[in-house]
Amino acid sequence: MANRNECLKEYHDQGGSGQKIRESLTKIPLDSKMIQACQLLHSKGWVLAIVSDANQVYIEGILEHYGIKNLFSAIITNPAFWDVQDRLHIQRLIPADGTPHGCLTGGCSLNICKGQEVDRLLLNLNGGTTGSTVIASFDKAAAPLRMLYVGDGRNDYCPALRMNSSEDIYFVRKGRSLEKYLNKADAPEIRKAIHSRIVYWDKAGEILSELQSTL
Repeated sequence: MANRNECLKEYHDQGGSGQKIRESLTKIPLDSKMIQACQLLHSKGWVLAIVSDANQVYIEGILEHYGIKNLFSAIITNPAFWDVQDRLHIQRLIPADGTPHGCLTGGCSLNICKGQEVDRLLLNLNGGTTGSTVIASFDKAAAPLRMLYVGDGRNDYCPALRMNSSEDIYFVRKGRSLEKYLNKADAPEIRKAIHSRIVYWDKAGEILSELQSTL
């Protein structure tokens, strides 16, 4: 996180503007099929959330540009803010002096354990009192609860351990570090720990097609 802020400070000191950053967020591509997938889930009563090691300003800027921020009930990520000089600052979700998350999977960053954030999110959605990925969703009308998760990074493995049913779907992007980790030849127990159905995808249209055929 310190490196990110150092880069942002250097960018600002060299004359880079906050407006330029905001404009760049509108140029980040988001596959129309992924947007349709989110709209489909929302229309069917699913709750959508983002759990990410990015930051609030970037994520909200992209979602607002595509007009889909309203589809998401929660955005769990590193806080960020603009100061009076229009310089962007990013903070850790778990502060450096905060209680470590203690995750034992070995893939989570120090500032966020996506699995534990999913735990908090699900507890809150199930009527608990503790509130806080990629998309982590559940169907309010389903019994038992169903969950979908879309991920591509090594830190997206931990949330999969919260999926306890073959009715859940774990969407794993092909060719990324998560797929490589799941398919390590010397560690078959990694995949055995996952109880959901695994769907590998390359294009967002594959996710949309899967949802259209199974929901």
